[in-house]
Amino acid sequence: MTHTRDTSFQQKLLSTFGSHSSMTPVLSADRMGRRIRGVDLSQPLSREQATLLIALFDEYQVISFPGQDQNGFHVTNLERLANHFGAPIPHPKNFANYVEYHRQGVALKPLPAHQQSSSRCNAAFPDHITCAKGANSPAVYIVTNLPGSGEHCEEKFVGGLHWHTDIEFEPIPLSTSMFYVQAAPKTRSSPLNTWVPNIKRETGFYHPDSSPELMERRERLPLNGETAYADTAAAFRDLPSSEQLALEKIILRRRVRVNDEGWLIPLVYTNPRTQKKSLHSPIWASRGDNIAPVQVEGMTLAASRHFLDQLEMHILDPKYRYDHLHQPGDVTIWSNFSTVHNAPPAKSIINSPDDARLMYRISCKGSPSFELPRGDSKAWIDEHISPPYQS
Repeated sequence: MTHTRDTSFQQKLLSTFGSHSSMTPVLSADRMGRRIRGVDLSQPLSREQATLLIALFDEYQVISFPGQDQNGFHVTNLERLANHFGAPIPHPKNFANYVEYHRQGVALKPLPAHQQSSSRCNAAFPDHITCAKGANSPAVYIVTNLPGSGEHCEEKFVGGLHWHTDIEFEPIPLSTSMFYVQAAPKTRSSPLNTWVPNIKRETGFYHPDSSPELMERRERLPLNGETAYADTAAAFRDLPSSEQLALEKIILRRRVRVNDEGWLIPLVYTNPRTQKKSLHSPIWASRGDNIAPVQVEGMTLAASRHFLDQLEMHILDPKYRYDHLHQPGDVTIWSNFSTVHNAPPAKSIINSPDDARLMYRISCKGSPSFELPRGDSKAWIDEHISPPYQS
């Protein structure tokens, strides 16, 4: 079945993008993730091409397009691509007063030029690395270790994050995120012959009642700057049918802050285009004292944490994992509905451009659009995109 599916998609790639296009599994044919070559994402997509890429995304959850021409591909191309997958979301860090805007309704102000992430990146190693065109878009979040770095700086390290999906606590959660990679670390100078050593997080980063087995799976993070993904669709599919039916009845209350009323969202997500079911991030119950825990409707917080920790233990089984090693020129797109992911331990301050990590992330929500411009109504944008933004 898997071979037939892949063969069908390969034939569609050839007929839609030409004889130079191809698709290979990132791990194996029966696992999530495909690497798609011979697709030039600097060019606008036709309706047929966009339809195929969204079908590939729905089927494989993580799709990566290596080898984009860095002379011809700009971050503006990434934002155009993102509009096919959903409405791009402005990132709060791109504004000088987002908190005041959000809470008090004051007029929104952009960051001054010298405080923008691209300017701070460009100051680190100006003879070696400068940000790509389009990096200052409100929708672009620059994932990097360049600000504050430079030739005479002392190296600093930071541990990985919690397993998560991006902004799942809103009435319409984020559906899709994507990276374009300009620079990835080349050095492997730690005692483990990796980019960084295995950095453990401080006590309290996760709830102290978490089991040792679950903590071991949480903390088994990649050490060469990879993004780690876990497949929540396969994890759901592998459960007994009786357990699947029970989980489909579970409703979660997700909050930004502990005292928020929050939002009710199903634990099991059903893709409206394919009917594929997945566990939508059942992992926010034990994220330490400073982050509002997810709660199962009808359960106490303690019972919710125990229940969701068991699901997290299941989805973090190594057989559902894929650690994506970023390479310059990669565009990688992932589903926030059918995967969870984790940012790796990293060098946060560097003194060599060989250690630079420079990636551009855009996240989006809402339905895909096979043609551009998107047709989102002003009312929908005003309600679900904060601050309101269209590109």
